[in-house]
Amino acid sequence: MVLLEIRLGIAGTAKNTGKTTATAAIMEELRARGVDFFLTSIGYDGENIDNVTGLPKPKLRVEPGDVVATAEKCLKVSTAGLSLLQATNIQTPLGRIHVARVTASGLVVTAGPNKSTEVRELAGILTRLGPGATIFDGALNRIAPMVETDGFILATGASRTPDIPRLAQETGVIWRLSTLPAVPRAVALAEKNLTQVTLLDADLDEIKTWPLSSLLTERDVDQVLAEPMAKYSYLYVPGVVGERAMKALADRLAEKPRPFLLAFADPVKLLVSGNPVTYYELLEAVERGGAVAGVVKRVPLLAVTINPFYPEYRVESKAYKPAFVDFVRLQVAVRNSVKVPVYNVVKEGAKGLVDIILANARRWENPDAMTF
Repeated sequence: MVLLEIRLGIAGTAKNTGKTTATAAIMEELRARGVDFFLTSIGYDGENIDNVTGLPKPKLRVEPGDVVATAEKCLKVSTAGLSLLQATNIQTPLGRIHVARVTASGLVVTAGPNKSTEVRELAGILTRLGPGATIFDGALNRIAPMVETDGFILATGASRTPDIPRLAQETGVIWRLSTLPAVPRAVALAEKNLTQVTLLDADLDEIKTWPLSSLLTERDVDQVLAEPMAKYSYLYVPGVVGERAMKALADRLAEKPRPFLLAFADPVKLLVSGNPVTYYELLEAVERGGAVAGVVKRVPLLAVTINPFYPEYRVESKAYKPAFVDFVRLQVAVRNSVKVPVYNVVKEGAKGLVDIILANARRWENPDAMTF
């Protein structure tokens, strides 16, 4: 029997897009297959009532044997029976994160780490418990730490916007940004552990570094482009290239094209840099100026889940009421915009999703095993 593990992110584009429903369906399908999983989140995501709409939100139900990593105060308000396995040193506004095994069925509130380093630390702790899927429940506006996952599922829907063409366009752009290719010699570049914006030649020898981790302003861009760049040189940016800087880069390259590799640390840095649609248009303009964009570490979008529901504000009652877009139109539009599977887990369940998750899993290696 091959023991597998995967670190999975589940990111919602907005409240009420079905992220919690998708997570619950994945958990249920993993249980049905006898696959262990560890549930946690990036930040806090456990309201009983949506603060904006006043509508109830689904909560995650856990069963005996499940393992949860959440903040101390969340353990106290969860209705499930929980047995403490380990208290970590990871601090959150709701207390230290504890790892607990479920002893009695009930609902759980998850609050996890907010930083990439803490996500990596917690993932290492959970790996030592054994093989299985570690599920990081999160949201697009706090997706940055998901760089530590092996891939993510995007939950979107009409609650993001009931404008179906616009929603499909945005989903397609998120898919394109998340599937940028790895730059040549990505592994060797990653091993250099660069923390500043760096220009390297085709052999990865450093030419110049700047005291910047990100490019945020026009001045940052002008500093970098003042340096001569040979063909096939790398411009590595460990942080983000902000929307303003990306526009400046596109404008400068339109005036004076030059071929080089624009190497981002990972696609997550692109997803947090601005409006996805606008940002992708600017990135295309940069590439028309000769640059070739790629990433050092890939964090692929594995699948998309869609939800036709959205909370509609009714003026006459001064309250939000449930509303729905046409599901068939939504499904067709989103499927035509991406090249990954698209699901409605309420109608279809999570069998296909879990097939994809396990197909992307790797062999679990016991980190505590002795090697000779």
